[in-house]
Amino acid sequence: MIFAAIVVLSATGLSPMVVNSVAGALLMIVFGCLTLQQAARAFDRQIFLLVGASIAMATALEATGGARLIAETIIGLGGGSSVPVILALLFVAVALLTNVLSNNAAAALFIPIALDMARRIGAPPEVFAAAVIYAANCSFATPIAYQTNLMVMGPGHYSFSDFLRAGIPLIAIITIAFSLLAPWYYGL
Repeated sequence: MIFAAIVVLSATGLSPMVVNSVAGALLMIVFGCLTLQQAARAFDRQIFLLVGASIAMATALEATGGARLIAETIIGLGGGSSVPVILALLFVAVALLTNVLSNNAAAALFIPIALDMARRIGAPPEVFAAAVIYAANCSFATPIAYQTNLMVMGPGHYSFSDFLRAGIPLIAIITIAFSLLAPWYYGL
């Protein structure tokens, strides 16, 4: 009943999901569904450390000029290539970094880079912003890429290499699909 209430309240928007989740957890303890020890064991300290580290890494890239270097390197790798090629390179760079940083940090870091790249090569900024948004959500190849990856790693007995084996081919498929469809959709 507690679970159903959380789902209904969150789905209807009557109250925020965060509030519903915390209230549900407290109600489970109050009604004896969980003990305090069971609830405490559910917190994986590695998750908190890794999320904090990924935010720090994004901040460091921006502060040290690493972000600008990445943008210039991507344009340089394109070597005067067409916009779709540079777009594909941007997609790959963001997709790789989102597996080390969080997807929010990768998106926040790369949106200004992508817009600057679009301006430099005279391309529409919308397509470069879309590339960042889609690529930042390609967080499949490492357990630290996304919070739910970390949440299932322990209980599922997954290893780091399991994420690589499943995530890299999935990222490749999405990269190819985006690289073929985005230029057509945006008329590049």
